[in-house]
Order: sequence, then C-alpha cells, then structure tokens
Amino acid sequence: TLVSCSECGRPICPDCMTFGPVGIRCPDHASNTGKTAAPRRAARRTGISLSRSGSIVTFTLIGIYVGVYLLALLIGGQVNGTGSWIYENGVLFGPAVADGDWWRLVTSAFLHYGPLHVGMNMLVLWVIGPALEEYLGHGRYALLYIVSGLAGAACALIWSPNALTVGASGAICGLMGAALILERRR
Repeated sequence: TLVSCSECGRPICPDCMTFGPVGIRCPDHASNTGKTAAPRRAARRTGISLSRSGSIVTFTLIGIYVGVYLLALLIGGQVNGTGSWIYENGVLFGPAVADGDWWRLVTSAFLHYGPLHVGMNMLVLWVIGPALEEYLGHGRYALLYIVSGLAGAACALIWSPNALTVGASGAICGLMGAALILERRR
C-alpha cells in the first residue's frame, strides 16, 4: 500500500492502520498511544464503491486492452497494431468522426501501436490504478477513466484532426493528474 508506520516504518495494510494525532501507526504501536477513529473517505460514504477491496476496474481494463490487441493480431493485424478490421473501424480520425463515427472517440483508446505501446500504458495503469481505485472507489474511478479517455480523444482531434490516433494515453494521463492532485491535497 506504500503506507508505513510512523513509529517503526513497517508497511501497513488499509485494514490495520490506525490514524493518530501525528501519522499512521501499525497495530503494535497504536495500542501505546490510544486509538483514534480513522477518517472516512467520501467514496465509501456515498456507496459508489462496489466492494471494499480489490482493483476490479483496473485489472478488467488491463485485460480488455491486452485482449483487444491480441484479437487484432489473431484476425490478421500486424504487430504494430495496424491492418486489422478492428483498427480500420476503431482508429480516431477526425473526418470519420465528423461523418458520424462517434464511437471512434471511445474505441481508439482500446487500440495501440505495437506491444511496447500497449505494454507501457498497461504498466503505468498497473502502477497507478490500484491505489487510485482504492481511494476513489470503483464507480468514481471508472468515471474518471472514461472522462479522461474522452478528453484525451478530444484533445487529439483538436491538435491534429487528420492524424490516425490510437492509445489509452489520454486516460492514463488523466489518472496521473488525479493522482498528483490527491497527493498534493494530503
């Protein structure tokens, strides 16, 4: 969890941590100083989270991204991610979106230009996603991811509307921005 006891420095799971007047303590050191109530997160109180633990949304997204890439390879696509029916009908291209192919705003995020592209995006999602999902809850995290992906697609269309654009980088950058904001607020 990347959280450690302020007394001994040992890592602490979210279920065992005790919030004290100064720092977070492990169960061994919490009994010495008296236990105080842990602050509740807004995502937990509003009932948006589907479960209390696990990174369901993050690992589902990783599975979908890798699955789409492998499926594109299986149906005749090239290793660089192009040349398949999935690529031709899902890539973000300004004139196609203007002609009514609005789904390309979403489908382009599930396509990648090769194994390095999909691998790096999934690595960042795997590192940042679980902690952010645990903090926000599954529903808010999924909403943040969708809005970030759509904002990334819109920015790509504004920046270069005639370019063929794919990748989850817009959604990943949105998650990194949210993580930075939350880290700054602590």
